Amino acid sequence: MLRQLTVRLDSPRQLFEAIPVSPMTDDYTEFTAQPAMVTVRDLLLLRKPARSDEVQLVLVLPDDQITPTLDAELTVAVRRWVRVQNIMDSESSGAGGAVGRRLFLLGVAIFLVMQTAAIYLRNYSDATNDDPLAAIAEGISVTSWVMLWFPVQTFTVEMWRSSIRRRRTMTIERMTVVTVPESAEDSLD
Repeated sequence: MLRQLTVRLDSPRQLFEAIPVSPMTDDYTEFTAQPAMVTVRDLLLLRKPARSDEVQLVLVLPDDQITPTLDAELTVAVRRWVRVQNIMDSESSGAGGAVGRRLFLLGVAIFLVMQTAAIYLRNYSDATNDDPLAAIAEGISVTSWVMLWFPVQTFTVEMWRSSIRRRRTMTIERMTVVTVPESAEDSLD
């Protein structure tokens, strides 16, 4: 399936550079407020491309900006840019995974210590019929489960999300760029 995104810019430079555009003008869009590739990549990730999908960026430019080799040059540049962004994302998510694994182990250790203390206090409060101590034991037990929640979430859900994102970014990395002159823009519809 072809995933296509059409972007209208004044210059190919706007793909990779944020060129100052006043929000007071009609030229100020989600593609000109920052380097257009940031928005393009985010939009394509939201569209959830499958591994087999072909991803195409249709770039509408002024007629004088288009050259015969521009499509090939921009395709190489866009793929390089996406590849670098993917590497940076994977390194940051890899660091997050290491933190998640450490937090998981620390959370399990704290959970076991607190559960052991809660069980000991609960047994002691039952033997001495001490209701305030029983309430404290229950509080410690609940707190131990709460302490375990964040590490489990980080270790499971966050790693699962980053795995899905990594697969989608690999698909986007194969993106091709097609330039269309403004004069021919009406033929896209």
